[in-house]
Amino acid sequence: MHSGHPPTERASSLQNASSDEQESIEVPARYAREIRAREQLHDRCPVDVYVAGINNRYSWPYRLIAANRARPSISDTSATVIVDSVVNDPYYSVEDILDAAHRLDADYVVGKDWPKEAHPADDGIHPADAYDHFISKYKRHPCDVEVIVPLIPPFDAQMIDHFSDVDYFALGGMRDFSPERQVTLIRQFRENAGYDVDVHGLGVGTSVELIAAIRESISEDPQRPLLDSFDISTPETAVCNNKIPTKRWQQQRVLLPTGDDSTTVRAGFSEAIARMLEYELTPECDDEMFETAGFATLF
Repeated sequence: MHSGHPPTERASSLQNASSDEQESIEVPARYAREIRAREQLHDRCPVDVYVAGINNRYSWPYRLIAANRARPSISDTSATVIVDSVVNDPYYSVEDILDAAHRLDADYVVGKDWPKEAHPADDGIHPADAYDHFISKYKRHPCDVEVIVPLIPPFDAQMIDHFSDVDYFALGGMRDFSPERQVTLIRQFRENAGYDVDVHGLGVGTSVELIAAIRESISEDPQRPLLDSFDISTPETAVCNNKIPTKRWQQQRVLLPTGDDSTTVRAGFSEAIARMLEYELTPECDDEMFETAGFATLF
């Protein structure tokens, strides 16, 4: 995290398909300028952009992967990995989530939660109770990655008081909310929790309004961003559906070729889409659309 959790760089290598040995490769000099430019953009972006997906044909420093899709090849192409807890499957066990994080040698794991939609007959499991259950399993498991605590609205002070010993939260449950309401709720969390905790936007999307709000917070104080990190699945899901997003994240139909190794072609598009989001979060991007993006402070 830019706010105090620097990524631990993973070793770069190719896995020999016939053995456990790893072979290093030399990178041709012609790639030097390209690699340098990409790394400079990563460094300039004040927010960590996690790509959610499983395409291992491109390198990206931050990856988020669901526990039920975890595979070592994703860890090999990134510096920092978050294992998500498969919120859409309430029966996916805590033990399986921790096994996946341990197997990948992940950096973070999102705690299991059971929101109301997973228990339509009642109000779901209170986040504090879900956290206690997860931590009780975590303490008896060899997995020692850092736990990120997931929360859903409302992000009021009473809710946050349950987690006085937590310093990393994932704010979710806002996928279907308007951008204006998302921004208002995230600001509400910051007002109640402050800036001594790290905050990840879990599945919040990439609306112009949200990006503009993050940019505004950074311009006011680079050490106090609205979000420290957030994840995005668009780089891979859009390309898989033969679509490419515009700068406003409106997806346009683009027919891509199929065939053997076409995944490598799609990987290039995926990386470029993620890079576009990083660029839009940097001060170097002066596109006027962010100056005119208005959003309400109340809902």
